[in-house]
Amino acid sequence: MGSGCHAMNEEPNGSKAVTLLFRLSTMVLALTSAVVMATASECSIFEPHGSRVTVTFKNYPPFVYLAWVNIAATILEAAGIYLQVGKGGDGDDEAPKLPRVILVAIDVAVPALLNTATGAVFSAVVAYGPQISACTGTAGRFCDQANRSKLFSLAASISAASAAVAKDVSLPFSVWPMSSDE
Repeated sequence: MGSGCHAMNEEPNGSKAVTLLFRLSTMVLALTSAVVMATASECSIFEPHGSRVTVTFKNYPPFVYLAWVNIAATILEAAGIYLQVGKGGDGDDEAPKLPRVILVAIDVAVPALLNTATGAVFSAVVAYGPQISACTGTAGRFCDQANRSKLFSLAASISAASAAVAKDVSLPFSVWPMSSDE
């Protein structure tokens, strides 16, 4: 036992803080992606035969899927943060097993959901490219919002995968509150 501020009896736990940071960023990025997609402004385009068509994100099933899946991922990630911080789901042997099992399920489900939604939107942007790009410029911000949402979802996917990996990596620093039983 040492004295002073830097004396530690416990192992460094930097991976807990890094995992929490990735979980928080996943939650924020997924929610941002869903909101940006859900608020994609209406756009009016004129078809070749002269009829006017109003387009929103609801006209493209992959965009609707992205919005709902990112909301679901946000909720799951919030539950993961609660389990990690509040219920001892960080790998302690004395912690209850059910929260740890649920946390592992969340660590598998969130990246899977985000990756499928992101992949669907990337392919939809390619497939519906001419229709979506008809809404650029003065006609509306639909194309820009779809692309921003796609990139936020990609960043959320990367962050979720990084959180799942970071929790298993031992990092040599401590930023998590340590017990004060000295």
